[in-house]
Amino acid sequence: MRYVDVNVFVYWLGDDAIFGEEATAIVKGIERGERAATSTITPWLIHVVLQGLGRNYDEQKMVERLEELDFLKMEPLVWEDYRTALKYRHQYRLDLEDALHLAVSQRLGIREMYTNDGDFSRTPAKPVGFKRLTR
Repeated sequence: MRYVDVNVFVYWLGDDAIFGEEATAIVKGIERGERAATSTITPWLIHVVLQGLGRNYDEQKMVERLEELDFLKMEPLVWEDYRTALKYRHQYRLDLEDALHLAVSQRLGIREMYTNDGDFSRTPAKPVGFKRLTR
């Protein structure tokens, strides 16, 4: 199982010109049965980013498209994730959002993360799925 970072869904749903194709390939793998997980904070973060981009964004459609991914586990955040994230934030020099995703992925025992966020290169979660990392 791999963890899916927010940016994958933003690129997929936003049809990103640079990373959309790679993100779509990741999502298609999940549609075909690859087991993956993300946090319940992910839909909120997708909403914030896509709404901020000002594109033709519909939050109901976003939720429906995520719900169609039968092999994607939406893992609830638990209080301990926040406590762990505060530790990871300083240990790996992450923003709180990334530290929360790392905390959830580590709690689930997931070692690889679909992301192009180079900040995760400093963590136990190996970034996979993109040819190049950002940041």
